Amino acid sequence: MALYAGPIVDAHHHLWTYRPGANPWLDREPDLARDFGPADYETAMAEIDVVASVWIEALAADPLAEALAAQAANAVAPTLCNAIVAHLPLDAPDIEARLDELLERVPNFRGIRDIVAVRPDGTSFARRPDLLRLPAFRSGLVALADRGLVFELMLEPHQMADAVRLIEGLPDLDIAIEHAGSPDLSSSAGRSAWEAAMHLAASLPNVTVKLSALQCRMPGWTDEALAGPIRFLVEAFGPDRLAFATDFPAHDRHCPAKRGYETVRRALSRLPEADQRAVFHDTARRLYRV
Repeated sequence: MALYAGPIVDAHHHLWTYRPGANPWLDREPDLARDFGPADYETAMAEIDVVASVWIEALAADPLAEALAAQAANAVAPTLCNAIVAHLPLDAPDIEARLDELLERVPNFRGIRDIVAVRPDGTSFARRPDLLRLPAFRSGLVALADRGLVFELMLEPHQMADAVRLIEGLPDLDIAIEHAGSPDLSSSAGRSAWEAAMHLAASLPNVTVKLSALQCRMPGWTDEALAGPIRFLVEAFGPDRLAFATDFPAHDRHCPAKRGYETVRRALSRLPEADQRAVFHDTARRLYRV
Protein backbone atom coordinates (compact mmCIF):
# COMPACT_ATOMS: atom_id res chain seq x y z
CA MET A 1 0.00 0.00 0.00
CA ALA A 2 1.06 3.62 -0.54
CA LEU A 3 1.73 6.34 1.99
CA TYR A 4 -1.26 8.61 2.54
CA ALA A 5 -1.10 11.87 0.61
CA GLY A 6 -4.63 13.19 0.94
CA PRO A 7 -6.30 15.92 3.00
CA ILE A 8 -5.89 16.14 6.77
CA VAL A 9 -8.28 17.15 9.52
CA ASP A 10 -6.09 17.67 12.58
CA ALA A 11 -8.28 16.42 15.42
CA HIS A 12 -6.39 18.05 18.29
CA HIS A 13 -4.20 21.12 18.52
CA HIS A 14 -3.85 24.26 20.60
CA LEU A 15 -3.27 27.95 19.89
CA TRP A 16 -2.79 30.62 22.52
CA THR A 17 -1.61 34.14 23.21
CA TYR A 18 0.71 33.96 26.17
CA ARG A 19 0.15 36.25 29.12
CA PRO A 20 1.37 35.39 32.63
CA GLY A 21 -1.54 33.89 34.56
CA ALA A 22 -3.82 33.47 31.53
CA ASN A 23 -3.00 29.74 31.31
CA PRO A 24 -1.30 29.17 34.66
CA TRP A 25 0.42 25.91 33.71
CA LEU A 26 2.29 27.69 30.90
CA ASP A 27 4.08 29.84 33.45
CA ARG A 28 5.95 26.66 34.44
CA GLU A 29 6.72 25.63 30.84
CA PRO A 30 9.42 27.91 29.37
CA ASP A 31 9.39 26.12 26.01
CA LEU A 32 5.69 26.87 25.57
CA ALA A 33 5.38 30.23 27.34
CA ARG A 34 5.05 32.31 24.18
CA ASP A 35 2.43 33.04 21.56
CA PHE A 36 1.37 30.21 19.25
CA GLY A 37 -0.99 31.51 16.60
CA PRO A 38 -2.26 30.38 13.18
CA ALA A 39 0.97 31.38 11.43
CA ASP A 40 3.00 29.20 13.81
CA TYR A 41 0.76 26.22 13.13
CA GLU A 42 0.90 26.77 9.38
CA THR A 43 4.71 26.92 9.51
CA ALA A 44 4.86 23.74 11.59
CA MET A 45 2.64 21.87 9.09
CA ALA A 46 4.01 23.47 5.91
CA GLU A 47 3.33 21.41 2.76
CA ILE A 48 0.87 19.16 4.62
CA ASP A 49 -2.68 19.43 3.24
CA VAL A 50 -4.51 20.43 6.44
CA VAL A 51 -8.02 21.35 5.32
CA ALA A 52 -9.60 21.75 8.77
CA SER A 53 -8.73 21.42 12.43
CA VAL A 54 -10.10 20.89 15.92
CA TRP A 55 -8.89 23.43 18.48
CA ILE A 56 -8.67 22.20 22.09
CA GLU A 57 -8.77 24.29 25.26
CA ALA A 58 -5.56 24.75 27.24
CA LEU A 59 -6.63 25.21 30.87
CA ALA A 60 -7.22 28.94 30.61
CA ALA A 61 -8.21 31.02 33.61
CA ASP A 62 -11.07 32.42 31.46
CA PRO A 63 -12.39 29.55 29.30
CA LEU A 64 -15.03 31.65 27.54
CA ALA A 65 -12.50 34.25 26.43
CA GLU A 66 -10.21 31.44 25.29
CA ALA A 67 -12.98 29.90 23.15
CA LEU A 68 -13.89 33.29 21.67
CA ALA A 69 -10.23 33.80 20.73
CA ALA A 70 -10.25 30.46 18.91
CA GLN A 71 -13.36 31.52 17.01
CA ALA A 72 -11.58 34.74 16.03
CA ALA A 73 -8.57 32.72 14.85
CA ASN A 74 -10.84 30.78 12.51
CA ALA A 75 -11.90 34.06 10.91
CA VAL A 76 -8.22 34.80 10.19
CA ALA A 77 -7.26 31.25 9.15
CA PRO A 78 -10.35 29.45 7.78
CA THR A 79 -8.71 26.00 7.76
CA LEU A 80 -8.03 26.18 11.52
CA CYS A 81 -10.32 26.02 14.55
CA ASN A 82 -13.24 24.74 12.46
CA ALA A 83 -14.35 22.87 15.59
CA ILE A 84 -13.77 24.29 19.06
CA VAL A 85 -13.54 22.18 22.21
CA ALA A 86 -13.82 24.47 25.22
CA HIS A 87 -13.56 23.90 28.95
CA LEU A 88 -16.31 23.97 31.54
CA PRO A 89 -16.50 22.19 34.91
CA LEU A 90 -19.10 19.57 34.07
CA ASP A 91 -20.20 19.22 37.68
CA ALA A 92 -21.14 22.90 37.91
CA PRO A 93 -24.79 23.44 39.00
CA ASP A 94 -25.33 25.89 36.13
CA ILE A 95 -23.67 23.71 33.48
CA GLU A 96 -26.66 23.81 31.12
CA ALA A 97 -26.77 27.60 31.04
CA ARG A 98 -23.01 27.78 30.50
CA LEU A 99 -23.14 25.31 27.63
CA ASP A 100 -25.95 27.27 26.03
CA GLU A 101 -23.93 30.47 26.30
CA LEU A 102 -21.05 28.83 24.44
CA LEU A 103 -23.43 27.53 21.79
CA GLU A 104 -24.82 31.03 21.32
CA ARG A 105 -21.53 32.94 21.29
CA VAL A 106 -19.08 30.48 19.66
CA PRO A 107 -20.45 29.19 16.34
CA ASN A 108 -17.78 26.48 15.99
CA PHE A 109 -18.30 25.12 19.51
CA ARG A 110 -18.45 21.31 19.34
CA GLY A 111 -17.44 19.86 22.69
CA ILE A 112 -16.04 20.11 26.20
CA ARG A 113 -12.81 18.94 27.74
CA ASP A 114 -12.83 18.62 31.51
CA ILE A 115 -9.65 16.66 32.19
CA VAL A 116 -9.98 13.66 34.50
CA ALA A 117 -6.46 12.22 34.08
CA VAL A 118 -4.59 11.37 37.26
CA ARG A 119 -1.32 9.49 36.84
CA PRO A 120 -0.48 6.63 39.20
CA ASP A 121 2.00 8.90 41.00
CA GLY A 122 -0.77 11.43 41.65
CA THR A 123 0.34 14.13 39.19
CA SER A 124 -2.58 15.57 37.30
CA PHE A 125 -4.15 18.42 35.35
CA ALA A 126 -7.59 17.39 36.67
CA ARG A 127 -9.49 19.82 38.89
CA ARG A 128 -9.99 17.04 41.43
CA PRO A 129 -9.07 13.34 41.36
CA ASP A 130 -12.56 11.85 41.67
CA LEU A 131 -14.46 13.50 38.82
CA LEU A 132 -15.39 10.17 37.21
CA ARG A 133 -17.24 9.17 40.38
CA LEU A 134 -19.28 12.33 40.92
CA PRO A 135 -23.03 12.15 40.14
CA ALA A 136 -22.92 15.83 39.18
CA PHE A 137 -20.19 15.11 36.64
CA ARG A 138 -22.43 12.53 34.99
CA SER A 139 -25.21 15.12 34.89
CA GLY A 140 -22.86 17.35 32.93
CA LEU A 141 -22.23 14.53 30.46
CA VAL A 142 -26.00 14.15 30.01
CA ALA A 143 -26.20 17.86 29.23
CA LEU A 144 -23.52 17.39 26.56
CA ALA A 145 -25.39 14.47 25.01
CA ASP A 146 -28.64 16.44 24.97
CA ARG A 147 -26.92 19.14 22.92
CA GLY A 148 -25.05 16.85 20.53
CA LEU A 149 -21.67 17.87 21.94
CA VAL A 150 -18.53 15.74 22.20
CA PHE A 151 -16.88 14.88 25.50
CA GLU A 152 -13.08 14.90 25.31
CA LEU A 153 -11.82 12.19 27.65
CA MET A 154 -8.23 12.72 28.78
CA LEU A 155 -7.42 9.94 31.23
CA GLU A 156 -4.85 7.32 32.23
CA PRO A 157 -5.28 3.58 31.56
CA HIS A 158 -5.92 2.73 35.22
CA GLN A 159 -8.99 5.02 35.11
CA MET A 160 -10.65 3.33 32.14
CA ALA A 161 -12.88 0.99 34.14
CA ASP A 162 -14.36 3.93 36.05
CA ALA A 163 -14.81 5.85 32.80
CA VAL A 164 -16.58 2.97 31.08
CA ARG A 165 -18.91 2.49 34.04
CA LEU A 166 -19.77 6.18 33.83
CA ILE A 167 -20.41 6.44 30.11
CA GLU A 168 -21.79 3.02 29.17
CA GLY A 169 -25.27 4.28 30.08
CA LEU A 170 -24.90 7.28 27.76
CA PRO A 171 -25.00 5.76 24.26
CA ASP A 172 -25.95 9.08 22.65
CA LEU A 173 -22.83 10.86 23.92
CA ASP A 174 -19.87 10.97 21.54
CA ILE A 175 -16.60 10.34 23.41
CA ALA A 176 -13.15 11.20 22.06
CA ILE A 177 -10.32 9.57 24.00
CA GLU A 178 -7.34 11.88 23.76
CA HIS A 179 -3.71 10.96 23.13
CA ALA A 180 -4.39 7.30 22.33
CA GLY A 181 -5.45 6.71 25.92
CA SER A 182 -2.12 7.87 27.40
CA PRO A 183 -0.21 4.58 27.23
CA ASP A 184 2.91 3.86 29.25
CA LEU A 185 5.03 2.41 26.45
CA SER A 186 8.20 2.33 28.52
CA SER A 187 7.54 -1.19 29.81
CA SER A 188 5.75 -4.37 28.79
CA ALA A 189 3.57 -4.15 31.90
CA GLY A 190 2.55 -0.62 31.04
CA ARG A 191 1.71 -1.57 27.49
CA SER A 192 -0.34 -4.59 28.62
CA ALA A 193 -2.35 -2.45 31.04
CA TRP A 194 -3.02 0.09 28.29
CA GLU A 195 -4.10 -2.59 25.80
CA ALA A 196 -6.54 -4.03 28.33
CA ALA A 197 -7.95 -0.56 28.99
CA MET A 198 -8.37 0.19 25.29
CA HIS A 199 -10.07 -3.15 24.62
CA LEU A 200 -12.55 -2.17 27.33
CA ALA A 201 -13.14 1.22 25.71
CA ALA A 202 -13.53 -0.35 22.27
CA SER A 203 -16.59 -2.23 23.53
CA LEU A 204 -18.50 1.08 23.51
CA PRO A 205 -19.48 2.04 19.95
CA ASN A 206 -19.69 5.76 20.76
CA VAL A 207 -15.97 5.98 21.61
CA THR A 208 -13.38 7.37 19.18
CA VAL A 209 -9.63 7.53 19.80
CA LYS A 210 -7.16 10.21 18.75
CA LEU A 211 -3.75 9.12 17.46
CA SER A 212 -1.63 11.78 19.13
CA ALA A 213 1.17 12.33 21.65
CA LEU A 214 2.59 8.83 21.33
CA GLN A 215 6.22 9.93 21.12
CA CYS A 216 6.14 11.41 24.61
CA ARG A 217 4.98 8.05 25.96
CA MET A 218 7.87 5.96 24.60
CA PRO A 219 11.45 6.90 25.55
CA GLY A 220 13.77 6.38 22.59
CA TRP A 221 10.84 5.95 20.21
CA THR A 222 11.21 4.94 16.59
CA ASP A 223 8.65 4.69 13.82
CA GLU A 224 8.99 0.91 13.90
CA ALA A 225 8.43 0.73 17.66
CA LEU A 226 5.35 2.98 17.56
CA ALA A 227 3.85 1.15 14.59
CA GLY A 228 2.82 -1.71 16.89
CA PRO A 229 0.67 0.38 19.26
CA ILE A 230 -0.86 2.28 16.34
CA ARG A 231 -1.78 -0.93 14.53
CA PHE A 232 -3.17 -2.35 17.76
CA LEU A 233 -5.60 0.58 17.89
CA VAL A 234 -6.59 0.02 14.27
CA GLU A 235 -7.44 -3.60 15.11
CA ALA A 236 -9.30 -2.68 18.30
CA PHE A 237 -11.34 0.26 17.03
CA GLY A 238 -11.20 0.17 13.24
CA PRO A 239 -10.23 3.16 11.06
CA ASP A 240 -13.68 4.74 11.37
CA ARG A 241 -13.13 5.30 15.11
CA LEU A 242 -9.59 6.67 14.91
CA ALA A 243 -8.54 10.25 14.18
CA PHE A 244 -5.03 11.61 13.59
CA ALA A 245 -3.99 14.64 15.65
CA THR A 246 -0.81 16.65 16.18
CA ASP A 247 -1.29 18.07 19.70
CA PHE A 248 0.61 21.13 18.42
CA PRO A 249 2.47 22.82 20.08
CA ALA A 250 2.53 20.82 23.32
CA HIS A 251 3.75 17.65 21.65
CA ASP A 252 6.42 19.47 19.65
CA ARG A 253 8.63 19.43 22.74
CA HIS A 254 9.00 15.70 22.10
CA CYS A 255 8.47 15.47 18.35
CA PRO A 256 7.70 18.13 15.70
CA ALA A 257 4.15 18.00 14.36
CA LYS A 258 5.19 17.04 10.83
CA ARG A 259 7.41 14.26 12.18
CA GLY A 260 4.54 12.90 14.26
CA TYR A 261 2.41 12.87 11.11
CA GLU A 262 5.08 10.83 9.34
CA THR A 263 5.09 8.24 12.13
CA VAL A 264 1.35 7.64 11.84
CA ARG A 265 1.48 7.81 8.05
CA ARG A 266 4.09 5.05 7.91
CA ALA A 267 2.29 2.88 10.45
CA LEU A 268 -0.94 3.03 8.43
CA SER A 269 0.62 2.60 4.99
CA ARG A 270 -0.47 -1.06 4.81
CA LEU A 271 -4.13 -0.08 4.97
CA PRO A 272 -6.32 0.56 1.93
CA GLU A 273 -6.48 4.21 0.91
CA ALA A 274 -10.07 4.58 2.14
CA ASP A 275 -9.08 3.38 5.61
CA GLN A 276 -6.14 5.77 5.75
CA ARG A 277 -8.39 8.64 4.70
CA ALA A 278 -10.80 7.72 7.50
CA VAL A 279 -8.06 8.14 10.11
CA PHE A 280 -6.54 11.29 8.63
CA HIS A 281 -9.72 13.03 7.54
CA ASP A 282 -13.16 11.42 7.61
CA THR A 283 -13.50 10.41 11.28
CA ALA A 284 -12.72 13.86 12.66
CA ARG A 285 -14.86 15.60 10.06
CA ARG A 286 -17.84 13.45 11.02
CA LEU A 287 -17.31 13.48 14.79
CA TYR A 288 -16.91 17.24 15.06
CA ARG A 289 -19.35 18.13 12.26
CA VAL A 290 -16.70 20.06 10.35
